[in-house]
Amino acid sequence: MIGQLVRRYRRDRTLPTSQVSALVWIDREGPSTTSRLATLEHVRPQSMAHTVGQLEEAGFIKRKRDPGDGRKVLLDLTPLGRATLAELRAEGESWVADALAAGFTASERAELSRGIELLGRLAAE
Repeated sequence: MIGQLVRRYRRDRTLPTSQVSALVWIDREGPSTTSRLATLEHVRPQSMAHTVGQLEEAGFIKRKRDPGDGRKVLLDLTPLGRATLAELRAEGESWVADALAAGFTASERAELSRGIELLGRLAAE
């Protein structure tokens, strides 16, 4: 059921999921190597290198030398990458709010809110 909801949301997105996910990891974890991103995403390094290339070409990420190990190259978000990620997050929140407002009564929205609260508690245990 959650998978269907996620697929419904993703079908209207402008960036592929793999690219969004890489941006989110860099934002969450800080500057990272291609290899580290591949590990986090459970994909082959070659696949992540392709995704990284697309993000770099679009101006969402930049390469920089690792200050602790000059042999390594780190990937970091550019200002455009940060702004794009913020827009995607806002779009997602808006999409959910619009879908809830259009398809559910106030009472049903309150039930969903309580369910989300309970799921959060379950996840925290």
